[in-house]
Amino acid sequence: MKKITIIAPQSFGYLDFLLKDLQSHPETQAVYINYSNIQYKYKSVFDKIQNLFRKIFFKKNIKDIYKSQETLKQVQALGKQDFIIVVRPDKLELETIIALKEYTENYYSFYFDAISNFPEKVRLIPYFDKVFSYEKEDVEKHNLKFNTNYIYDFEVAKQENAECKIFNISSYDERYGALEKMAAYFKSKHIDYTIIVRKEKEETSNLVTFTQEYLPLNKVKDYLLDADVLLDIQKENQYGLSFRVFESLGYHKKLITTNKDVVNYDFYNPNNIIVVDVNNIHIPEAFFKTPYQEVPNDILYKYTLAGWIENVFNIKPN
Repeated sequence: MKKITIIAPQSFGYLDFLLKDLQSHPETQAVYINYSNIQYKYKSVFDKIQNLFRKIFFKKNIKDIYKSQETLKQVQALGKQDFIIVVRPDKLELETIIALKEYTENYYSFYFDAISNFPEKVRLIPYFDKVFSYEKEDVEKHNLKFNTNYIYDFEVAKQENAECKIFNISSYDERYGALEKMAAYFKSKHIDYTIIVRKEKEETSNLVTFTQEYLPLNKVKDYLLDADVLLDIQKENQYGLSFRVFESLGYHKKLITTNKDVVNYDFYNPNNIIVVDVNNIHIPEAFFKTPYQEVPNDILYKYTLAGWIENVFNIKPN
């Protein structure tokens, strides 16, 4: 029996698919500790004021300390693990990162974001046996293990759309300007599109749909399956492939992306994927009219959950 513990923040449902797949193996026992759910409650007003001083003068936050301590307690209760994999270890206290290693034979981390966006992660690399990353530059510079995100779901929907439909959902961040430009282009070409932007503060736009609500992955799936083309806008300093790329593969959808590095992957097919410059957008009409061309299964496998699990945990598919 292989015991695996995944320690990570809120993953919007992507890690739930990984956990479910791991648990489907009869020889595997897998647990997901979502430390975003561990919340500290102030005992009094004095406790809150004391924490304010602690943050200002000592750069310590009782909420972060509590989250780390409770995460460690949960691992201690589970006992020795064959694998512990930590996502976003920079969100945990260093003392906890060090202590967790005592409870596993294989101590891994997966860096979902470019190190340039979270430079504090550099100092954490030596504490792990392996650190995986989908950023090729980080892999080369810091001697990490390259591993992409994964296709978490497969389904082919029957397309009954008379016109091409494009879909994107994003959080409100530095990508918003690019999303507006893409939306303006689609509108000018009379192309049907839905771009949903989640922002905590209420806002309206004649180009995109704002929402204050978090859409769970099962709701997002309805939009993904209804679309013909998915839109992917990469974050600043990010060249690793986002989950939108893998959704396009799993759901057999064409892809419009700003990520130039996608052409270097073996699944790249110019019929299915087009790279755009948001400052000079041009998408041939033929891209929307030609059908999706299937990617061979032998190429797809390493991007599936089964391939990811085999690469990381050396567990063969059922």
